[in-house]
Amino acid sequence: MYRYRNDFSGDKLNFLEKLGLFLVVIGYPFLVSIYSMLPPLIGLVGYIVIVNVDKNRLYALSGMLYLINLELNLTLPILLSIFVVVMTYIFLYSPLKLLIRCQICLLFTMIVLVDFLYYVTLFLYDAMFQTTTVVGDMMLIYYIIVDIFIGVLL
Repeated sequence: MYRYRNDFSGDKLNFLEKLGLFLVVIGYPFLVSIYSMLPPLIGLVGYIVIVNVDKNRLYALSGMLYLINLELNLTLPILLSIFVVVMTYIFLYSPLKLLIRCQICLLFTMIVLVDFLYYVTLFLYDAMFQTTTVVGDMMLIYYIIVDIFIGVLL
């Protein structure tokens, strides 16, 4: 019997799966820039990149392209999200993977960490350069909660 696995470790993708992945990577950031109620899913994409850096390079590269496209569409600092994801992978992922055995708990922790670190670095960027790229209101909490909810459902 087929068991669902959350590691995205498929060897080959067929044409429809590649097309769907391409449409999500290109199209969803456009929708996020138009409709503010759609969450940017930075934590979930960061988790997908972190998990698939060694396993499936296509998913990791697609996640990085998604993050760059999102930053361009929302006029956020370029490569800040990729910097946060790479630093999280280097410094936090291995110890947390050894510490947390439950996959859902690890997913939850990584999504919260990536989101939290990204928004903290974004606020530090705003303070350093005296700009306003993001407003710290309840929408950020909504984005993080929806990000976690979608990650747990997948």
